[in-house]
Amino acid sequence: MGDSSGLVLVASDPLVIAAVHEAARRLQGARPVQIVSGAEALYRMVGPGEPPRHLVLEGGSAGADLLSAARDRFSGTEVVVVARPGEKAPDGLRAVPAEGAKLAAALSRNGHGGAMPASDARSLAAGLARGEITVRLQPIVRLADRRPVMVEALARWERPRVALGAGAFVALAEQAGLATPLALAVARSAIEALATVRRALPLRLSFNVPLSVLLRADLPSRLGALISHHALRPQDLLLELTESTTVRDTALLRRALQRLDGAGFRVLLDDLSLDDARTPLLGLPFAGVKLDRSLIAALPTERRARAQVERLVRQSHAEGRAVVAEGVTDPLLWRASAAAGCDLAQGFGVGRPIPPEAMPAWIGAWSGAALPDGR
Repeated sequence: MGDSSGLVLVASDPLVIAAVHEAARRLQGARPVQIVSGAEALYRMVGPGEPPRHLVLEGGSAGADLLSAARDRFSGTEVVVVARPGEKAPDGLRAVPAEGAKLAAALSRNGHGGAMPASDARSLAAGLARGEITVRLQPIVRLADRRPVMVEALARWERPRVALGAGAFVALAEQAGLATPLALAVARSAIEALATVRRALPLRLSFNVPLSVLLRADLPSRLGALISHHALRPQDLLLELTESTTVRDTALLRRALQRLDGAGFRVLLDDLSLDDARTPLLGLPFAGVKLDRSLIAALPTERRARAQVERLVRQSHAEGRAVVAEGVTDPLLWRASAAAGCDLAQGFGVGRPIPPEAMPAWIGAWSGAALPDGR
């Protein structure tokens, strides 16, 4: 249901429609895609596939769910509201009059994201203290029947004027000795998100944990304290061991995995790639493996990639482990992952990282999407 159209318009007023078409001409973009339903606009923003690059809303045309998605600074969609005289835009969105030139200027500005000095550890520590770490949830579905089974919580840092993805601060946190407070902040935000999502669908939750945090003896008790506030069970969570640090002591890691398992928490080995040096770790008691998007992208064309995936699948299934294909962006990769024996799929072809409150809309969009074989 997601749409990579340059410009999507939700409007019925002829003046607004004419202004948007003029703006599109000024931007030398494709003809706007006009829809009349705020629900369809929401599906296009949070459903599988690429989101629209621009979305123009007529004043008063958006419900609470669409407005929530429109305010998300990580959505990938630039949203403006065409306001009538005297009308204000909803909080967090820009109001623009129904004039082609002003609309074009508004749509050409990128209001998302921002930069941060790489050494700004003090700001990160302050952001952690202020509770600025949030998460977006990316859906994971079963390849056999398309059923949603899990979400991965991806860390975001939402500062007052800057929104940062995990790549901008996770390495910084590890270098600055902030890996544990960051991991716990992500876990707290993710668990709160899961408690909200499970009202609509009984999904499990995964989130990244660096090696230094996974090895902590107090991690099971800390996670147990977090889930106890939301009536969740350890079985509802899966931790993902990230690839950021080389494992030098497998015996120590084995004990950590056994300690977590004894408390009911299981761990996935994340981002296995082609010829990955970490494959010997598969002898440890992981609950499953996630295959890196680069490996999945190579499946349709590279025999060596297919052979490695099939080997990993056979080994994992023999040990009772699930295999997750990451980076499934289109029907071709869906079919290739299924043919190789993978169990679960994650990627933009399934769903992008979205705010927790948008999960019901994603469920509706996914339920109405075409099957991966085109039917």
